[in-house]
Amino acid sequence: MDGSAKTSTSGSPTILVVGYAKLPEETSAQSLYGTLGVALEVEVDTGIIVAASCTLVLALANDFVSRLLKGVRLSDGVDEAAARIAAYYIGPSQSAIIAALKAAYSRWESYCSTAA
Repeated sequence: MDGSAKTSTSGSPTILVVGYAKLPEETSAQSLYGTLGVALEVEVDTGIIVAASCTLVLALANDFVSRLLKGVRLSDGVDEAAARIAAYYIGPSQSAIIAALKAAYSRWESYCSTAA
């Protein structure tokens, strides 16, 4: 790295991985965006999600999803993150969030396999 990479509060370099999924028709986000995006800032060395954001319309929903995902270790897989969303996000976009999360995780895996 050239030293310009973002670092977390622990000093570990981070990357941003993003995944997208189709939103259900009955959501306000669907009429605005069509798809839902999940962005994860992940520590390269540990695989820990240090920040997360998604394209949900309501700020509270976006903040809630962010808090659910923060601290999850992607190097252990995506199941814990998906289970947190399934257990605690009760809304019509739940399956889209999980699908976008899995797409972001797939990009994380690709990054790890090329960075090794």
